[in-house]
Amino acid sequence: MAISNISANFPSLPPSLQKELEAWVVNSVKVKMIKKLDNLLETEGKVNARKLFLTPVFTILELVKKVENDAPEIKTYFFKQLSETLNEAEKRLI
Repeated sequence: MAISNISANFPSLPPSLQKELEAWVVNSVKVKMIKKLDNLLETEGKVNARKLFLTPVFTILELVKKVENDAPEIKTYFFKQLSETLNEAEKRLI
């Protein structure tokens, strides 16, 4: 599954729906990561997580690059959450 390109995951969808779906995935992952990290981190970590995920990022590739560059220590957890969210999106379309 090509995480960096939503078109590869959902090729039969019209481009406008692909873009909307990608935005939903990105926003869902941001919210889920903030919620999870709020339960794990102390005050400074919570602030950093919010700075990381509450930025204007609109594509999966942008979000992946941001996490890889700014927070490589949470990369594994992030990719797990991203994968689960993509699977959830796929189930909703079926």
